[in-house]
Amino acid sequence: QSFISVGNIILQGVINTFGSGVIAGYSAGVKLNNLVITSFTTLGNGISNYTAQNIGAGKLSRIKEGFRAGLKLVWALSLPMALLYVFGGRALIHVFIDAPTETAMQTAVLYLRILSPFYFVVSAKLVADGILRGAGVMGKFMVSTFTDLILRVALAVVLAKTALGSAGIWCAWPVGWTVATFLSVLFYKQGYWNRTQETV
Repeated sequence: QSFISVGNIILQGVINTFGSGVIAGYSAGVKLNNLVITSFTTLGNGISNYTAQNIGAGKLSRIKEGFRAGLKLVWALSLPMALLYVFGGRALIHVFIDAPTETAMQTAVLYLRILSPFYFVVSAKLVADGILRGAGVMGKFMVSTFTDLILRVALAVVLAKTALGSAGIWCAWPVGWTVATFLSVLFYKQGYWNRTQETV
């Protein structure tokens, strides 16, 4: 947890170098983003409990069924939220900022438009993570989680210094999500529940 906090502090420090308009826009955008990510995380927690219960009962085939069902649920949520944020993000920003400056508005809208199409990706990670946690495979879960954080922080620092400016920071999110999702799904596929015969 402390490692994640340090990473977030570094990210915030990079964002702060772009001034109050970008800070305000990011603050509004990240609140909207967190609404969706929290929903995915809640479902992932449910799948974690589901996984632990079925491993205890020796019903390993249900884990694969749970993974597929979980993907359908999070993707069903991802589609409308991505469309809403891409096309209606500007209106939603006013919920968090009464009179946003143009810089703040542009920052928040761009942040949402860059991140929201990748909800399909990060949601798959959180479903796979739920299974890894429920199965007690915490080492691999931590590898994918820290990979995401490290990539996001490192790329944000680097890309912020390019012509992309603050947009480079937002681009770091999808890269971190994509690589970490690949790892989480790979670890899920390698899990013993995909190789072991269930008990009767």
